[in-house]
Amino acid sequence: MVPRRIIRQTGLVFLASLCFIFLNVTFMVEWRDDVSWIPYEIRDISNSSFWIPLPDGKMVFYTNFTFMPFMPKYVLNNPDICQNKESVFFLVMVHTAVFHFDQREFLRRTWANKDLLRSHVMRILFLVGLPRESLTQERLQKENDENRDIVQGDFIDDYHNLTHKGVMGFKWISENCKNAKYVIKIDDDVFVNIFHLIETVLPVVETHPRHIFCHTRGNNTVARDGRHAVDVHYFPGVRRLPFPFCAGPFVLIPNAIVTEMYVASLSTPFLWLDDVYLFGILPLITGNISLYHLPKCHEDPKVALGCFSSKAQCDILAAFAWDEKAMFSLWNYNLKQCNERLWRYV
Repeated sequence: MVPRRIIRQTGLVFLASLCFIFLNVTFMVEWRDDVSWIPYEIRDISNSSFWIPLPDGKMVFYTNFTFMPFMPKYVLNNPDICQNKESVFFLVMVHTAVFHFDQREFLRRTWANKDLLRSHVMRILFLVGLPRESLTQERLQKENDENRDIVQGDFIDDYHNLTHKGVMGFKWISENCKNAKYVIKIDDDVFVNIFHLIETVLPVVETHPRHIFCHTRGNNTVARDGRHAVDVHYFPGVRRLPFPFCAGPFVLIPNAIVTEMYVASLSTPFLWLDDVYLFGILPLITGNISLYHLPKCHEDPKVALGCFSSKAQCDILAAFAWDEKAMFSLWNYNLKQCNERLWRYV
């Protein structure tokens, strides 16, 4: 007997498909990112509406004028990142600004080094967009030639395009890295206590296969002005978001649900707030995915340095490391705390 949830989801997909057949018109536009213009294809759904199903059975109106996330072509691609191993335990997916050359190197040389762990195969993937200067692209090409760990989409690398970057990451994983068990999504200024993750967090993660693990946020105000402002046609009449989402600097995702979330993005209208879209809306649209709040994975670097320098075993999972000194100080303290039990992982 087919479960009722599957029937309901299939029906929703079918209805959505009908809406796209009759209402959507595909055309070419120019997308302005404050400085540059770049042509790409979007779908106009200005005559349709979209509703997000909430866990309590209610629905919230999302938008009546928007478009889907841009499905980019790869300018730089390394499809074999995960292919030289039968299985990958951690894929570290890094949202990085295209000009952050140093930050990427800091990660390669510290906790995200692909050769660090013997016990858990780890690979790293850097997601970038297009730079505004040709010299930056030339330098990026050289960096990629040396490391073979960058995926670049053909959209401008901009704060308001982070959702496109995240969906591109989900798409790339679905195509090239299905053999990974977990995806660690981070920003490029985040330090992760990888040993604490393996020792303490993984036993919990492994018993919750359809959960996303992160610093959760709930009841957030829908900003209509300021840096995080969204237009009035997003969540009209809603003062606070009626669903939780993950703060994006550190998110741990079972890879088994990444492809499902990517498929959901193909029919979910775009929202430039990437944390809300990727780790709030898409889990709801996908269905049967819950968020699991992890403590101490969103810490200030001074707090983290104090913990590592004063405790025999610091229980901070992730912290910001905004410069070279912070990243390497946290990493060196982390290594000093590795006792005989932890060294068996490396």
